[in-house]
Amino acid sequence: MLEKDIENLIAKYPLEFFPKEHLILKGQQVNIGRCYADIIFTDKFDRLIILEIKRGILTREASGQIMEYYGLLKEQYPNKAIELILCANTIPLERRRFLENVGIECKELGISLIQEVAKKYNYKFLDEVNITEKITLRNINKTKLDTVIKSQGNNIWIFQGNPEKFDVVNALSDQNNPIDSWRVKQHKDEIKKGDIALIWVSGKEAGIYAIAEVTSDPQFMAIPFESEKYWLDQDLKEKSKLRANLKILKNLVNNPILKEQLKKIHELTGLSIFRFAQGTAFPVTNSEWEIIKKLIK
Repeated sequence: MLEKDIENLIAKYPLEFFPKEHLILKGQQVNIGRCYADIIFTDKFDRLIILEIKRGILTREASGQIMEYYGLLKEQYPNKAIELILCANTIPLERRRFLENVGIECKELGISLIQEVAKKYNYKFLDEVNITEKITLRNINKTKLDTVIKSQGNNIWIFQGNPEKFDVVNALSDQNNPIDSWRVKQHKDEIKKGDIALIWVSGKEAGIYAIAEVTSDPQFMAIPFESEKYWLDQDLKEKSKLRANLKILKNLVNNPILKEQLKKIHELTGLSIFRFAQGTAFPVTNSEWEIIKKLIK
């Protein structure tokens, strides 16, 4: 799921996201002087409604950019009624308050809502277009995933990521595959090469966002260069930590198995991450894994 996908869905189906606004599309990626607007609508009061789209969690840096952008708009259109709406998957409360205090409306667009609209209108996400190379890689990973799933004796883990410290959604959407290790704070003597890791994103839309194979025992290592830009916690980014290497086998970022879905399954109500959510690694029992496997397939 790319930012462009979110932009396209809002532009084509604004009623699904803003049911009371009566928005009429004027354009996408519109040049407005020194910058480009992701989407411009007009409303029933003939105001310009400008939408800025951010995928994943709204960072401090993005908040500052939007403030600057809003200032440019007001400068260029001093006599025009303009409303700026910021849309992101997750907007931390303190950043929402900061932006709304200066007149920028904030709207969270959860991944589940985007999925629902895409499914309703049969919209295909741009990063799932059937390019030959992608099909080949997907088939290779599927073969490996099937092998890992069928193998016996592997430990199964939930590896949890906090989106306010590491932007998991955008990292999983990156074609350079920057997620090739995970910090290990618990069970460091039990996690082994060959185990299976369910990549879990915490927060409002918590759930399983990828399936990975653990490709090394935990060891002290720095984060890879490719993933640096997705680390929002400077302290964690700069220090060597105990980590296990990973290989993503199935990316579920466009269709995650959400916590609310899992909690409805009686046999999964005892998942360790439900009972104690603090930490980075949580064991999954064999019986729980048998059920989760069916959801993955």
